[in-house]
Amino acid sequence: MSSAARLTGSDVEGRPVEFRLTEDKTLLGRDPSALISLPVLPISRRHALITRRDSYYYLCDLGSLNGTYVNGLPVSETPVRLKDGDEIVVGGVVALRFSNPSDTVQMPRVGRLQGIWIDEASRTVWIDAHPVEPPLSPAQFTLLQLLYSSAGQVFSREQIVAAVWADTPPTAVSHEAVEGLIKRLRSRLRETQPNADYVQVVRGHGLRLIQPEP
Repeated sequence: MSSAARLTGSDVEGRPVEFRLTEDKTLLGRDPSALISLPVLPISRRHALITRRDSYYYLCDLGSLNGTYVNGLPVSETPVRLKDGDEIVVGGVVALRFSNPSDTVQMPRVGRLQGIWIDEASRTVWIDAHPVEPPLSPAQFTLLQLLYSSAGQVFSREQIVAAVWADTPPTAVSHEAVEGLIKRLRSRLRETQPNADYVQVVRGHGLRLIQPEP
């Protein structure tokens, strides 16, 4: 199978079409000389242009009357990079799907495939490369973040209270509140990964996060 990028879809009569993008410049339009000839009146003679640079493809509109869109957004004469799976609508009458086998597939940005990993920017939690969904509550996240900051260290009840209930006098936080939070956090993690127990209770001492060896 050719590794060339391609456009697939249907013509205005519903027949399947496929265009392989083997040239550095591919003109789309009503003009018979266009490499992708779309002979319907809403499409301008020289409607849009796809340009290949290295292994990337860029699309720009050539001042067409009825416009060019990628994933519902209008394209101007400034080229936009096409990504695998993009939908291109030409002149409001032809929809084409862009496919590029050489494109790197975008995956979630996960920094650890085994154990707990926290994306601080988005405040999302992953366990064994599986996202914890729905997200943890703010208190659960803060507790896990504390444990995550020093994996293997045992954190006492006092340290947990200081981190999670920072604005509350320690004497106002009951033993039951702390134990309930720990229980809920461990339960949420087991919902995502029932075969691992990375958050461990050290009886008489506190709580710790155990990460598997890389």
